[in-house]
Amino acid sequence: MVDLEDLKGVIASEMENSVSDELVSKKRIALDYYEGRLPAKPDTAGRSGVVSTDVSDSIEWLLPSIISSLTGRCVRFMPMSQMDEDQAQLEEELTAFAFNEDNNGFLAMYEAVKDALLVGVGIMKIWFDDTPERSVEHYTGLDDNQLQALLGDSQVEVTEISRSETEGIAVTASRIIRQGRVRVEAVPCEEFRISSDASSLNVEEARFVAHTTRRSASDLLADGYDPEAIENAQDGYLDREIGEYNMPSHLGDSEKQIVTTQAWMHYDINDDGVSELVCVTYLGESNPTEVLDIQEVPCIPFVAMSAIPMPHQFRGVSIFERLREVQDVKTAILRTTLDGMYYQNHKRVVAVEGQINLDDLLVNRPGGIIRAKSPNAIQELGGNFFSGEAMQLLTWADSQKDSRVGVNPMGTGSNSLESNDSSHGVERIMSAREMLVQMMVRACGETGLKPAYTMVRDLLVRYQTTPTSWKFRGAWQSVSPSTWGDRSRIRVSVGTGTTDDQMKMGALQQVFGIQQQLMQDPMNPLVDYSKMYGALNDMAKIADLGETDKFFFDPQSQEGQQFAQGKQQQAQQQSQEAQQQQMQQLEMQQAALQSQMRIAEAENIKANAAMENGRMKNEVEMIKSQSQQQIDALEAQLKALKDNNDQDLKRAELQAKTALELTKIEVQ
Repeated sequence: MVDLEDLKGVIASEMENSVSDELVSKKRIALDYYEGRLPAKPDTAGRSGVVSTDVSDSIEWLLPSIISSLTGRCVRFMPMSQMDEDQAQLEEELTAFAFNEDNNGFLAMYEAVKDALLVGVGIMKIWFDDTPERSVEHYTGLDDNQLQALLGDSQVEVTEISRSETEGIAVTASRIIRQGRVRVEAVPCEEFRISSDASSLNVEEARFVAHTTRRSASDLLADGYDPEAIENAQDGYLDREIGEYNMPSHLGDSEKQIVTTQAWMHYDINDDGVSELVCVTYLGESNPTEVLDIQEVPCIPFVAMSAIPMPHQFRGVSIFERLREVQDVKTAILRTTLDGMYYQNHKRVVAVEGQINLDDLLVNRPGGIIRAKSPNAIQELGGNFFSGEAMQLLTWADSQKDSRVGVNPMGTGSNSLESNDSSHGVERIMSAREMLVQMMVRACGETGLKPAYTMVRDLLVRYQTTPTSWKFRGAWQSVSPSTWGDRSRIRVSVGTGTTDDQMKMGALQQVFGIQQQLMQDPMNPLVDYSKMYGALNDMAKIADLGETDKFFFDPQSQEGQQFAQGKQQQAQQQSQEAQQQQMQQLEMQQAALQSQMRIAEAENIKANAAMENGRMKNEVEMIKSQSQQQIDALEAQLKALKDNNDQDLKRAELQAKTALELTKIEVQ
């Protein structure tokens, strides 16, 4: 049985000896310097009250470099073995989503980093919130079956049912979703306390940690705390308010704001002689009035970061502390310079009493007339205006600011060295200033972001029992963080903002060019498409283009493998078509060759035939000649015969005529 009075006494003692009071006092002064309220304005009327805002300027210059470096893919989960590479990347993506997307990770990181720059330490609280989410729903026009289905829903709590003959059944219900999630928020230092002997930024090593907030009575009742204790609790203020807080007077009892504290401490609640890490929730702050809950917990849900950590101390050095003297000096120089300028334009005068009109003298306006009885009645007091020396002092103060925090409005280079012929000197100075900023970025990443990602992952493993859908390597799958194993290898990779991203992008482009050259060699043993995809993936991440699968297929994803198989099949089909085309071309070439051979053979035959025709023609001519000779001889013979026949015919005709004449004679 826990002795509550003894527990309250221990808590009160720890709260009294915590180091948060020092943090709160420093934050008040730092805010005054940041907002330009300090150094204080002079009480003397007519003196310049201008304030140089070096603290706020430097913090705002540093924030973009730090935040842009910490909001990208700067935390890597290292695989424990070759088989663990995909699992490490899956856990890294899901953890980054829980930190940045499921929560407002940017705002939490921004506030914590700004606290670290302003106060010396920024604090984030990371816990698993299993508070049920309740939403009111209204249904109308239901029938009995639909009403029974609604009553049977385990996530619905029906609060009102009304029936109407014309409109059916109307139901008012509350839908309760009991799926918790990891919560991340920045904690202001006035709400946070830690034991005075805390010697590092690792909050887990602290003996005592407390977080005080205002919570409404309704929220406390929803968490299941004692209603009587909440009803008797009084409205209150935090012991260490920063700024003004006016307690609203019109709030009802349910919205009554109650100061509630959660304290994490090592305390023996089992009376076994061994202290357990417990979380005690109670009403009040420095002096507990009512203990609401005591439970044993596995860890302290806080992460502390610092841009300039100090060894063996919980709080680091802030930018405010680095530049406080610079702002004081520049403010004094500016005020003195402006006072000198005012004095130079409106000098003090010595006036002879009774010789001038004092009303005219007191009215100082351009071209004004001062009535005097003699020219020597008014004399100006002398004085010198040292504007050149003042500008030199301001330049020196700016150089001090630049060397202390590594940034200035014109960039990280040095104007005095830019005009020098030594370009290597400029590179060295720029490199040194960039390294100073990069060291701050790295410190914030190592002390804040790395333990934050570790805590988010551990909470997912410990409490996220419901599987969630996640797209990994182009394929959707069901992921159950409760089945993840140990992950102790986590690495932080940060740069210095846009300049560092440009350098990384240039280096990746060179690597990708070398990979392309190596891929042209089919025997290269160094690069495959997975390695090239890795380079393209890093380029897309640095350029903040979103998911890489919008532009490229992951060769190891199911979609990428299907695409590769399709490309292989397409290549095989194209190869087969090319082979078929080659075969067709070969067959056409063979057919053309055969045709050419047949044409050549025909030409040969034609040539042989022509030669044979020539020979035969000669023979025919010879035969024709011989025949012609024979014909000529026959014609000669025939002619000769004809001549002979003509003579015989004439002889016969003559004989016949003679005979006829003889006959006529005889007849006569």
